[in-house]
This record gives sequence, structure tokens and C-alpha cells, in this order.
Amino acid sequence: MTPVPSSQSAPRRTVFWVTAISAAIVILLFFTWGVHTAMNDSVTWDESQHLYSGWLSWEHGDFGYNPEVPPLVKMWDAIPLLHRDIKQPAFTGDPFKKEGFVLGQRFLAANGIDRTLIPARIMASLLTVLLATLLFFCAREMFGDKPALFALLLFCLDPNFLAHGAYVTTDIGASFTMLAAIYAFYRYMKRPTIGRIIAVGFAVGLAMTAKFTGVFIIPILCLIAAIDYWLSRDQAASTKSPSPRQLITAIAVALVIGVGCIWTIYHFRYAARPVPLQLNPTSEQYLQGLTSPVARRVLTTVGKFHLLPEAYIYGLADTKISAGDLPSYFFGRDYSGASRWYFPAAFVIKSTLPFLILFGLTMVTVFRGRWRMRREIVCLTVSPIFIFLLSASSDLGIGYRHLFPMFPMLYILIAGCAAHLVSRNPKFIYGFVILLLWQFVTTVTARPGLLAYANEAWGGPSKTHLFLSDSNVDWGQQLKAVKYYLDTHPSQPCYFAYFAQGPVDFRDYGIDCHVLPTGSALWTGLDTMRFGEDSKISGTVLISDGVLAGADIPGRENPYAQFVSVRPAATIDRGVYVYRGQFTLGTVAALEHIKAAEDLAKQQKVADTIREARIAVNLDPNNPKTHMILGDALAATADARAAQSEYAAALQSSELDPVFQKSLLDELHAKTKH
Repeated sequence: MTPVPSSQSAPRRTVFWVTAISAAIVILLFFTWGVHTAMNDSVTWDESQHLYSGWLSWEHGDFGYNPEVPPLVKMWDAIPLLHRDIKQPAFTGDPFKKEGFVLGQRFLAANGIDRTLIPARIMASLLTVLLATLLFFCAREMFGDKPALFALLLFCLDPNFLAHGAYVTTDIGASFTMLAAIYAFYRYMKRPTIGRIIAVGFAVGLAMTAKFTGVFIIPILCLIAAIDYWLSRDQAASTKSPSPRQLITAIAVALVIGVGCIWTIYHFRYAARPVPLQLNPTSEQYLQGLTSPVARRVLTTVGKFHLLPEAYIYGLADTKISAGDLPSYFFGRDYSGASRWYFPAAFVIKSTLPFLILFGLTMVTVFRGRWRMRREIVCLTVSPIFIFLLSASSDLGIGYRHLFPMFPMLYILIAGCAAHLVSRNPKFIYGFVILLLWQFVTTVTARPGLLAYANEAWGGPSKTHLFLSDSNVDWGQQLKAVKYYLDTHPSQPCYFAYFAQGPVDFRDYGIDCHVLPTGSALWTGLDTMRFGEDSKISGTVLISDGVLAGADIPGRENPYAQFVSVRPAATIDRGVYVYRGQFTLGTVAALEHIKAAEDLAKQQKVADTIREARIAVNLDPNNPKTHMILGDALAATADARAAQSEYAAALQSSELDPVFQKSLLDELHAKTKH
């Protein structure tokens, strides 16, 4: 006999099905936008080497080609390549960072950029869909159907996740696995079971193999457990925390399973690369680059006893070593490392105003103490606070995207708070609907060029470049838009200083422009145009925002600084500026001669080195490097007086930057003492 449903169960089922169908539609539209991004954005800075690394991990067990991030997300994105006959470029033997970018570009060019990249981006979009789905189910278990749908809508209308959701990078993967670990631990604390301990362990393993910030999931879980247990002492028996023994056991088991996951994905092999390939530099050499004696000693010991795979240790070291090597652009200035205000500013500039309003309202509600969802609040706040403080204390300031793992948890928390406030006063629902509509409008009106999103208080996406650069504005994603612009505005000759030239070659997209020298192009060895001794050009000049801001060559030595005060004729996809007219590019033209002089000096061709260095000095008399190279060459001819004169000129150069050229400055001081 079929039971007759009660008067309350029917409306509940209706709400459930309406919510479920609505969530499915939202997630489908979210995925559709990811496919759109996958097809319309050109390859960005890191994607080519990440994708090639994922394929190498599958096919050859090579984890040392791109050890700066763990392999999990890269391997996920590379799955569509496994059925293809892939052309593999030959290894160069260069240091791993240079080889990664060089071979990434060659890999995509050899196998067809769109044919190779778009399927991988579809996989990345599916991972973003999994994140949205997990967010929905986590919010539903914590707060109910309607808050879950509200959280999902806010998240799927976030312009930053829409911009990055299809890219072959690790930020979305880190967000997904971090939320998975927190959610699994929350479920364990609600009902401690063996199965839920194992689920926590595998979620921790995913976090640790998605991005190296995942290693912090264990201290985050320890903090959550300690705070939850401390707060639970005054709560009713039904909300008691598991015992300290249960919590310690769960975290210990999760750590063991997590480390097991690390060894599993690295094929239970200590060596980073298969024979005969080797890391360049070696692990022993690279670990010496750690400035912290404690970190150096710990990682050296871990490597000595093979407690973790070599590539994992190497990558952990790289997160500290490389952070100090990358400049950051902040409010019109370049910094060596990141200003301590970088991430707080990025948070308020690139987060939507509806989110910031809702976040502020939620924090006020939490601190007032009337919202009694103790465990949910702890689980959803500890990790974002930890991630924010970790990022703000880092020397790495190249993108708001490093804060991404915070936001799924914050959107869930906001939705739960909204439900609480509506339950106290139903009129609040009108305000939340208005904020949701605002989130929709701010995202729609920010198109195209969502990567450069900034909220209305800061002037919107067209003004982001005044405050931030790099992956906040320009990650090299504009080449298809540049190609369309040049086709519809034909002008020859054309010159292009492209931020990602090296990891990407804009000529692979059919862009017929002269390649202006940039730091990344010269470093990776891609050929650039030859000025000779004449630095004057006439025509259309395109300059990426990252180049103009100094993310490529920072500080006083930025050869394109003269364009900062020139109003562009047009802006392409928020990140490429168009200039027309006649220009004298002495500082730019000098770059090719500096590079030639350095190469000739290594070959001990003194006369040729002097010739190239003198041309560089004539083109850019204020470049300290040209004077030093010329001084070294003159010293090699025993002309000590002339050499000292060049060293003195270098020290007096207006382009000598004591922040970004400290090693050059120290070297010059040492040379002038002799």
C-alpha cells in the first residue's frame, strides 16, 4: 500500500526538484561559457607547458619537465591527447624553466594549437563544473536547497571564475580539491566513521597533488578541528565535536593517505625523470637557492631519506625560490616581490561589489554571534583566512587568481548567512535578489575581456591596468582578437611587443607583424626583428599591457616606458594597446645588440663583442648593462682605463635600477674597486 504524502512533504519535493533543475541549467550555462572561452582566447602564458607536462606524465612518467606544479590537474587536462599521435619536440637541455616554455610553444605549434588546446580546455571547463557542483552540494548539506542555489548562482556569475575557468592551469583545480577536503572533513565531524576518514584522506591527497599550496590543508584541518572542539564544549550534546582522539586519528590517517596519493601519482618513483633525463639544475644545486636555512635543511633531509618524490620536493622549493624572481605591478609601480598590500588591494579591486557587500554583511552577522551555525562557520572561514594570510605574506604578487580557493567557501558562507537573515526578516530577500541581479549585470557588462575585470568602484575593466597587471589583465590571451583587429584595420608595417612572446609565438596565429624584442622573447631564444643601428620605425605598434607595465622588464630598465604617457589609438581585448605614427625606439633596439654582445662574450670574441656593445651604447647610452659589457670587453684587451670609464658610466646611468638590478650594481661596485 502506497503511503499518502503529508501536506508538508509535497512542497518539499517540489522545492527540491525546482532547485535541482535550476542548478542543472545554471551549471550547463556555466559550462557553455567555458567552451566559449576555450575557443575564443589564445593560449596563455602557462598553458602550453602545463599541457605538454601532463602528456609527458601520462606517456613517459616524466615529472621533471615542469616540476613547478604537481601533475594531477595537468594530467586531467591532457586526457584528450592520449588517443592522438603526438609530435614530441626534442629536449633542449636548458634549465627547466626555460626548457618548459620553449618546448611548450613548440609542442602546440607542431600538433596544432586549437586542435590540441581546445579539447584540454574543455577538460579544464569540466573541472570548473565539478567545482560548481561540489559547491552546490556542500551548500545544500550545510544550509538547504535555496541557499545552495543562491551560492551556485553567485559563483557561476563571478567574472573572475568565468574568465579563468577554461584555462589549462592549476588555480581551479586547487579550489576544487581544497573545497573537497574541507567538505569531507566537515562531514566526518558530523558523523565520524571509517568511510568518512578515508574520504578525507583521498580529498587531502587530491589537494596535495593539485597545487603545492595543498600541503597546507593539514594545518588547516588541524585548526578547524581545534577551534570546533574548543567551541563545542558549551554546545548541546547533539552538536558536540568528535573527541580529540578521533580528530587526531582522522588527520593522521588523512596525512598518510595523502602522502600515499602523492607517491601514487608520481608512480612510486623517487627520481623526477626517467633515465637518461635529468633535472637541470639538479636537486642538490637547486635547493641551495633557498634563502631560508630552515627550509633548505628540511627539504634536503626529506630528499635524503626519500620521504617524498624528488619532483615534489623540487617543486616545493621552487615555490619559494621563484617567488622572489618575479616582479609585481601595483598602482603604477613595479616591485621586486609583492607589496604587503597587493592581495588586500587585489581582493577589493577584482571582487565584484555585490560579493564585497554580501561578504561584509556576513562578517557582521558572524561577529554579532546571533547566527548559531558554529561548525559551518568554522569550516568555511578558517581556510579562507589561512589562504589570504598566506598569500598576503608571500613575495609572489602576479595575480588575484591565487586567492581563488577562498571563494567557493565564502560563497557558501554568504548563502547560509542570507538564509539566516531571511528567516529572521523575509524582507531581506528583496535585497539579496537585487545583489544577485547586480552580480549578473556587472559580469555581462564587463564582456569582452573578463580576465581584466575590476569592479565599478575602481572604474571597471578598462581601468584595471592602472592598478594591477600580469594575469589580472594580460596573460597573453588576446591573439585571436589581435588577428581580427589587424584584419579589419589593415596597416603595414606592423610591430608587436607581445607579453607572452616565447611561451607563445604570435606568428603561430597568423599575425603578420615584426617581433619587437621583449625580455621573454630574448630569454627563450625566439627571433626578433633586427633594427641594425637605426632605431626609427613608422607604422602601427602593438604593445601588451604586461610589457608596458614592466611585468616583462621591470623598473627603470623597461624599454617601452616611453609609451606609458602616450594615449593609444585603440585597445584590443583590454590588454593590447595600439599606437600609430613614427617612433624612435633606441632602448628597444639596444636589446638585440646587448644579447648579441653577451653571446659573443661567452664565445670570447672580444672584437665582435666591442662592436655590438658600442652599437648598443649609441642606441641607449643610459643602459648600464651595455656599458658594463663594453667595459668587460675592453678590460679583456688590457685597456683598463677605458674599462673603468665604462663602469663609471654604468654606475651613473639613469636606467640603473637598484631594486631590480641589485646584482648588476654589486658587480659594478666590485669592478670599480680594482
